[in-house]
Amino acid sequence: MRLSIAVVAINAAALASIGTLAFSPSRLSQLPRVSKSLAPQTEEVLPAFSSKSNVSPSSAYNRPSHLSMGYKYDPKNSNIFDGPLALTKERDACGVGFIANPIQGGEYGTHKVLQQGLAALSCMEHRGACGGDGVSGDGAGIMTMIPWKLFEEYRTENVPFPGVGMVFLPQDEGRRNSIKTLIEDVCRDNELEFVAWREVPVDESVLGPMARDAVPAMWQMVVRPSKRLEDDADRLGFCRSLYLVRRRFEVERKKQGLWWDDDDNVVYVASLSSRTIVYKGMVQSCILPEFYLDLKNPDYTTKFCIYHRRFSTNTVPKWPLAQPMRVLGHNGEINTLLGNMNWIRAREKSKGLPASSQLEDLVSYESTDNIVQLCNTQDVPDVLEPLVDPGRSDSANLDGVFELMCRSRHRTACALMCLVPTAYEDEPALADNPEITDFYRFHGGLLEAWDGPALLVYSDGLSIGASLDRNGLRPARFSRTKDGSVFVMSETGVVPELYEADIIEKGRLGPGQMINVDLWSGEFKDNIAIKSEIASRHPYGEWMERQRRDIPKMEPPTERIYDDETAMLAQATFGWGLEDIGMQIQDMAGGGKETTY
Repeated sequence: MRLSIAVVAINAAALASIGTLAFSPSRLSQLPRVSKSLAPQTEEVLPAFSSKSNVSPSSAYNRPSHLSMGYKYDPKNSNIFDGPLALTKERDACGVGFIANPIQGGEYGTHKVLQQGLAALSCMEHRGACGGDGVSGDGAGIMTMIPWKLFEEYRTENVPFPGVGMVFLPQDEGRRNSIKTLIEDVCRDNELEFVAWREVPVDESVLGPMARDAVPAMWQMVVRPSKRLEDDADRLGFCRSLYLVRRRFEVERKKQGLWWDDDDNVVYVASLSSRTIVYKGMVQSCILPEFYLDLKNPDYTTKFCIYHRRFSTNTVPKWPLAQPMRVLGHNGEINTLLGNMNWIRAREKSKGLPASSQLEDLVSYESTDNIVQLCNTQDVPDVLEPLVDPGRSDSANLDGVFELMCRSRHRTACALMCLVPTAYEDEPALADNPEITDFYRFHGGLLEAWDGPALLVYSDGLSIGASLDRNGLRPARFSRTKDGSVFVMSETGVVPELYEADIIEKGRLGPGQMINVDLWSGEFKDNIAIKSEIASRHPYGEWMERQRRDIPKMEPPTERIYDDETAMLAQATFGWGLEDIGMQIQDMAGGGKETTY
C-alpha cells in the first residue's frame, strides 16, 4: 500500500509541475522523477510476424508483447515523466479505416490495394488488444470486393457474379456436414442454385493458444440466383434474396436442434453477397494474412479494403465478433443501444404489410422489395432471425439495422445519415444548404439517432465511405492522391509509401461529417457534396411544410386529475418515491425539459 501511495503522490506532483512549468528541454530537469525502485520493469519487445520474419509465432507464445517508441528511448536514464500508467499504457480504441482506388486495375481492382490495407491494419496494432497468451487478439479483419479471380471456376457466362459467403463452421466433421446440408437445403428451398463449398486455405499454427482453442472451420459457399431473377442486371434483387436467406439459416438450425453446448458450436455467416467478402478472426493484425493464405495470393485483387483492429470494451472476444461486420467497421460504442433496440422493435411492428403474406417468397424482385421495406422482420422468429438482439454486440446490432436499410433502396450514405445524424440545429456550416437541414428534420421523426462516440466505415460494394457521429470523439483522417486513391484511417502514418508529393487533398472528419467514394465512377464527395446530393432527391422541406403539425405550448390545467389517495396509489404502483417526484418530476414540470444532474 505504501508503494502505490508513493507512486500516486509522485505522479500527482509531476502533473502539478507540468501545469506550472514551461515545457522546454532546459526545464525538464525540474520535473520530479520516479525512482528506479518504483519504476516498472521494462518488457521485452515482441518481434512482428511476417512472411519474411525469422521469428515464428509459436516460439513467442510465452513472451510478452510490448509497444515500443518510434525512437530510441531508455526509461531508466530519462528525466521525462511519462504520466500516470493508467493513461499512458492503456489504449482503449479500435483502429479502423479504408483504402480505395476505383480507377486502377479495371473491373477487378489491384492486389496493391489489399497489400496497403493489410499494412495499414498492422500499423493499427497498438489500437487493439491481445489475449493473455500474448498472441491471440480481440479481433482483426478486412472487407473487400469479392476477388473474382479466385472464384473463376464458379463463374459462368450467364452468371458472372454469383453469391459468395464466408462461413464459420464447427471443427467436428459430423457437425460441420450437418450444418452444410442445412445451408444447402435452405438455399434450394428458396430457389438459389447451390454451386459448391470451398475450403478456405488457412494456417492454424500461427494462432495463439486461446484463438486456436476456439477457431472454427473456415469455408466459403457459392450460389447462383433463381431463374426468376434473370432480368436483375444490377443484382439488387439477388442481394436482397441472399440477405433474407442468410437470416433463415439460424432459424432452421434451431428447428433441427443442431445446437451443441460446448466450444465447438460456432456457426456464423461473416458475409453472403455478390459484391463483398469479409476475412476476420480472433487474431492480431499481422497474423491475419499469415492465417488466411488467400490474402497472400496475387490473384486476390480488389478496388477497396476496409480494415479493422478491435479493442473489446463490453464483450468477451469471439471469432464472430471481430470486425468488419457485414457492411460496417465501427470504432467506438453505441451509448443509446437499449433505446435504439426498443425503438427498432416498435418501428418494425408498425410496418403495415402482414409478414405472413410475403415471407413465403424470398426470391422474386417484388416480394423481397416488399419484405425489406414494408414487413415486420423482427417478430417472425419461425421464419427470419431477429433484426436486433440483446445477445449481440452494439456494433452487430447497428450493422444489422444498417444492412436492412441498405437493402431497402437506401443508398449507404443515406442510410447512415438517417441512423447517425449530425447536430444540424443552428449549424453555421449548413446555413447555405437548407435541404440538408430539412432532410434531418424529416427523418428525425421517423428514426431515433444511434449515438456514439463512433467512427463508422461502410461499404455495400457500390460505394464506400466514413462518417463520425455528432459527438466527434473518434479520430478520422483522410487523404487523396494523384492516382485516384482515397485513404481513411484512425491516425496518419499507417499507410506505407504515401508520399506528401502525391497527396492532392487531406483533412479530418469533424463531428457529424461524412465522405463518400463511388466505387465505379471513382467520384469523391466531401461532407456537403454527398449530403446535399442525398437530401436533394426529395422535397423534404415541402413535405414538412405541408404535413407537419406543431403542438403549441399550452397553459397548464388548474384542476387536478387525481385526488391524493389515487395519485399516491399510482405513484407506488409504478415505483415513484418522494425523491423521484421532488428531483425529477418537479424539475421536468417546471423547466419543460428532460432532467439533468
